[in-house]
Amino acid sequence: MKKIKDERRLLVPCYLITLKNSRSYFLDAYFMRSLKIPARRSLMIYPPEGQASGAAWGHTKLLKPAYSVNEALGLLREAYLWSCEKRLNRTKTVLSRFRASLIFPIAVFRKIESDKDLVRDNELAGAVYILEGIFGRKALLDKLSIVRSEVIHVEVNVKLKEGNEVDIKSSNSSVARAYNWLYKNDEDFNKAFSEIL
Repeated sequence: MKKIKDERRLLVPCYLITLKNSRSYFLDAYFMRSLKIPARRSLMIYPPEGQASGAAWGHTKLLKPAYSVNEALGLLREAYLWSCEKRLNRTKTVLSRFRASLIFPIAVFRKIESDKDLVRDNELAGAVYILEGIFGRKALLDKLSIVRSEVIHVEVNVKLKEGNEVDIKSSNSSVARAYNWLYKNDEDFNKAFSEIL
């Protein structure tokens, strides 16, 4: 078990938004622009739980929103359109390879097997599913709108371990899961998160 070198406490800004259907969500107001792959922005939407007071004390770092709520909605819409386009292109590629496999089965199978894009298929499908489930396809294609929004802060506790490993916990379990996954899998998020520590 690796020893803990240091602990930090962050208060990360989120927008508490209410949609026309009266459902509420937290939208990350700090890291959404810091993701390498646009589809991963769908991981920046959380159930509204674990709100902190926003008061900074001790070794707490209070972060301010890095973009407006309308910019956040624009980033999510952009992520949705990007994911849909990539999925469509991916489907066309798979179909053309399938047709080619009827003539050259072994060569095409090896190409599909080694294709790194296959790893991203789940991320694209997941992003489309999450965003359509929250906002609806029509709104994502036209314009995202909300009834109201306010800035809140979510507490994030970071344990810095030996070997540059981190353990991220939060008063909102969805934030903790997203941040831990992104820290390991998205180099741009890792860099942005490390810079604020």
